[in-house]
Amino acid sequence: MSWLKVAAKMVLLAALSFGAAAGVGATGVQGSYAFAILVSVILCPALLGITGARWLRLGAASTLLGINFLPLVMAVDARFHLGEPVDFWWLLASFAFAWAGWRMGRRPRLKS
Repeated sequence: MSWLKVAAKMVLLAALSFGAAAGVGATGVQGSYAFAILVSVILCPALLGITGARWLRLGAASTLLGINFLPLVMAVDARFHLGEPVDFWWLLASFAFAWAGWRMGRRPRLKS
């Protein structure tokens, strides 16, 4: 696959990730800390990992970069300009669930 096609798919996945974050933010989920962590660290990265693997056919590195590019940039910006960033362990957990979703998306589908 050409690098331009991979880059376009990564941008699409990043846009889907941003859209999911905006959608979750609009629902008021952030009012509950536990529910916000469940959705933003576990559910959304896992579903986006499946999307990257199954429908966009991206590799693991491309999928993880596409999903987590915006949170990493925001964390770096917060660290050097705005104060304390998101806790590193939550970002690491997000990567783990995104990778797990990617692995689930790579499994062959069962034929009925």
